[in-house]
Amino acid sequence: MIKEIHSVTTQSEASYLQQEISKSIQTLKKKVSLHKRKTSVINAFSISLGALVTLTLGMDVAEEYVQSQKNLALSLGALLTIVNGWNALFDYKKLWIRQKSTLLDLYQMQNELGYRKSKKEDCIVDDLFEQYQRIWEKDSNEWRSIIQTSSKSSHNKDKNKSNKKKAGDLD
Repeated sequence: MIKEIHSVTTQSEASYLQQEISKSIQTLKKKVSLHKRKTSVINAFSISLGALVTLTLGMDVAEEYVQSQKNLALSLGALLTIVNGWNALFDYKKLWIRQKSTLLDLYQMQNELGYRKSKKEDCIVDDLFEQYQRIWEKDSNEWRSIIQTSSKSSHNKDKNKSNKKKAGDLD
């Protein structure tokens, strides 16, 4: 009787963990796909705009179109700056890589859990649940690191501007 209760408990623990892993995988698959697509689009825009600026400035045009050519190149250059600034701010590639790594860890865990459940023995999953927690902890720490790096970079830029202003006041 005690063995039966233990078996039911471990099966429900295993089922719970399997359900949590599956939900996490489904959520991350969508996010990974989205960030990969955003990375590709931003890179394509950046490369295309850079090429268009080069082509615009490199073309020989009639004298009456020179001003229009310069204005077009200037506009494309400004748009290129915006696209690259957006990419630096949100860094979709870093998000994509971080979430893809977490997703691969979850797939590996899902396989391990499935294997243990298939053995038809008591399926003890406490160590897998701890691993599941560590995967999310690692993901969270990497996210915090990205945010802190971004905040420090922003803080250092503000500090440099302030120092330059003070130095200018001394002149």
